[in-house]
Amino acid sequence: MGEFAEPEVMLPHQAALKAFLVDLPAIGQQLTSTAEGSATLQSPFTQAQLSALQGVRSNAAFTRYTGYDQPGLLKKWLTDRTTTCNEFCGRCGAAMGYQASGKNDGVGRFDIADYLTRYGRGHCWVPADSGSTPEYGDVFRLFAQTADHNGTNLNHMGVSLVLSGEDWYTAESGQGGPSKGYDAIERKKRSWKPASLQGWVNIKALLTAGAALPYWLGGWWEVFEEPFDTWYYYFGSNGKVLCTTIQPASLSAPPAGSPLVGNFHLKGMFGVEVSWQSADPNERFTLGEQSSEKRKFTMLGTKAGTIQKIKATRMMIKGLL
Repeated sequence: MGEFAEPEVMLPHQAALKAFLVDLPAIGQQLTSTAEGSATLQSPFTQAQLSALQGVRSNAAFTRYTGYDQPGLLKKWLTDRTTTCNEFCGRCGAAMGYQASGKNDGVGRFDIADYLTRYGRGHCWVPADSGSTPEYGDVFRLFAQTADHNGTNLNHMGVSLVLSGEDWYTAESGQGGPSKGYDAIERKKRSWKPASLQGWVNIKALLTAGAALPYWLGGWWEVFEEPFDTWYYYFGSNGKVLCTTIQPASLSAPPAGSPLVGNFHLKGMFGVEVSWQSADPNERFTLGEQSSEKRKFTMLGTKAGTIQKIKATRMMIKGLL
């Protein structure tokens, strides 16, 4: 398979990624989780078989890229058939300068679009049908209801490198799995664009997005004002809140057109005050119900100078995004 030409001029985060990926072999070759001659076990296998296995040796470069060594993968595959695409994407994001606030806050997560939106960074997610194309370093998301070689549906992430005509060059982990007894990372050549592509993270936008919002606030809310008015608010990372009467078509993007604009300020841990750039009175909200497991958040609010009650329900992205 043909090699690709990396961009001659790279932004700092792209140059950092290029340096980080230096240990990956050429297209058509794999960097596996095992050192040469290491023993493997193909799934299904038992704890007894794993305990009796001798000669398991790990590839240090693979561990640097994913955090997993070969014994750790075999232990994981006793109960969990997933591979290491998420971990690889997360470490690529870190190499490019994205500082996650917690263990599971990197870009290597299947719910990445919803995650970015609820932290006020929905503008950093680019849907596959946007008409745009990914840049070097952008993290993409694939999903399809088809079984892969490990017997699971295609549920995958990777890092975009170069798009040249109809040829899309990427770097991806999770290229082995329990059915092979090892995992692997590859530089790949795909056809642009696969039907399973859901979208990608614009890393350049993410790196300049500013401070994240609290986990409960960012993105779209359906706001009901007694007795019968319904509005839709979008809280973004720039301290702006946008209001429209039109139900959003995409929950990962701010409203188009000319929405009503306001500023918002956090009040304590679970409060927010909205000041509209119009004659509309200010509003104050307090977080009510919050349940990440049930994917449900509500706020209760009031309008300044009135007894009018407001209830807001967060609109969260559904499915595996």
